Amino acid sequence: MEKKRIVFVVNPISGKGKKEQFPLWVKELLDHSLYDYEIWYTKCKGHARQLAEQAVAEGFDVVAAVGGDGTVNEVSQALIGRDCSMAIVPFGSGNGLARMLHLPLLPPRAIKNVLNKCRSKYIDTALVNGVPFVSIAGFGLDAETADAFAKDGHRGFLTYSRIAVEKYFHTQIDSCTITLNDNVTFESRPLMVTFANSNQFGYEAKIAPKAVLDDGLLDVCILKKPVLPAAPFVATQLMAGHIHLSPYFQSLQAKKIFVQRKKNAVVNIDGEPVMMDKNLLVEIKPLSLRILF
Repeated sequence: MEKKRIVFVVNPISGKGKKEQFPLWVKELLDHSLYDYEIWYTKCKGHARQLAEQAVAEGFDVVAAVGGDGTVNEVSQALIGRDCSMAIVPFGSGNGLARMLHLPLLPPRAIKNVLNKCRSKYIDTALVNGVPFVSIAGFGLDAETADAFAKDGHRGFLTYSRIAVEKYFHTQIDSCTITLNDNVTFESRPLMVTFANSNQFGYEAKIAPKAVLDDGLLDVCILKKPVLPAAPFVATQLMAGHIHLSPYFQSLQAKKIFVQRKKNAVVNIDGEPVMMDKNLLVEIKPLSLRILF
């Protein structure tokens, strides 16, 4: 069998773990009868996408995103609709898509148990105002939390949780109009709205427990602000994968969503905050990304 060409696109500052050992792991654990490999390092935000585009142009068969959900998003943007496959070597904080795919969260195990098996499948991706995402997008509490988390000097679940609690008290709640598939329109005043291709934000915080990556649909998850005594219980339901049982939660499915908000505001795109227009158009792209699992 002809060898495949794989390039590892490494974000050296993602997550908490240090990456100095990574080249050694690749040298020792990657099946070199299957792959010829190269390792490229990102230098700034947006560089992972540029490197993935370069890899496609140079004819690589697989681009492995070595980092967190932001790195995965950047790499995926270059591979959507292409023949080149994406692999994930989790090295971030939340690792939401990796968890959804049940990938090993330790990089050495991901190399041995995912890359060396070389199994692939197609999954859906989606767009918000033309910006691709592969896992989760949304606005409200999650977007405000993502924005503050990106600016914080600390990583990890405790930092994310602290910020989410702070934003629970301070996030402004405005009404919005949501239209599904051009034919169902309703008003809502949510704490947050999430467009879910995968089931979670990361850290096993499952906002869409029933989401499926290849069903051609997005789960539109609407969470109303719980009264303060109920907030800890709702948070527990989120972490336990039972948020769909909460009376403050509503979930719908659609291929196309149009949202009219009161003002321009930040949107969470796979964990990265992006300032967007007050009007949002969200669309699914079925089976548009080939990924190793």
